[in-house]
Amino acid sequence: MAPIFADHPFPLIQTPIFAAKQDPKAKAQPDSFDRAASEMANAHNLMIRGLNSIYLQAPHIIAPDVKPFCRYIAAFTNLIHVHHHSEETQFFPEVEKLSGVQGIMETNVHHHGVFKKGLHELDEYATAVLADKQEYDGPRVVALIDAFGRDLVEHLRDEIPTLQRLREVDDKDGKMAGLIEKIMGEEGESSMKTLGMPGMLWCFANLDIHYEDDIWLDWPAAPGPVKFLARNVFWWVYTDLRKFGSVDRNGKLKGLHAVPESK
Repeated sequence: MAPIFADHPFPLIQTPIFAAKQDPKAKAQPDSFDRAASEMANAHNLMIRGLNSIYLQAPHIIAPDVKPFCRYIAAFTNLIHVHHHSEETQFFPEVEKLSGVQGIMETNVHHHGVFKKGLHELDEYATAVLADKQEYDGPRVVALIDAFGRDLVEHLRDEIPTLQRLREVDDKDGKMAGLIEKIMGEEGESSMKTLGMPGMLWCFANLDIHYEDDIWLDWPAAPGPVKFLARNVFWWVYTDLRKFGSVDRNGKLKGLHAVPESK
């Protein structure tokens, strides 16, 4: 019997740094734009694993797990909301200011609107089940994700080359190259503070640090005590949020909790 992992049906994103390592014709080392895009790809991949874990487990949830699973869904929808709100109010405006190109990230903001309605409907449904206003229906969860999942993942994927192309509008002094990673780090830190430890724990439960031949073992660049608390203390506190996650406490992909193993 083989375990089922959260690596499908929505495909993960290859990071630019790993792509460069795999390309024997690559002439230059990854620059700050490649590094920033790779950071974003890692963040987006944990979202995609989370989406996959919901999609694959939804039809198999048994009665005792209904509310824990719906809390897990709500943590996912909140993460997407917080991430995109932070981009629109903090990261994108800073990028526009540095580039000097008005509306340079407007396409990305437009993409947020494409899947916003479907994501909201999934969140509303999970919230209604938690409030005992609706019965849990696994196929309905799958159908709700089918309505927006492809658009969401396409957006998460498209944002990576968009960040790499920012080098084309950097000024001769390389001002953006010197700051792009800093402002992304500040945006990420702001998002994590908004999410709090429960949301951060959800992220760690979907962060495969062994992805792409172990090159992300030390990602994210969070303080050591934060990582220790997430994996060694809060991992045992927020069992609802990590039970259905994609990885084990050590950041290694694990078989999904609610999916029957395949033959």
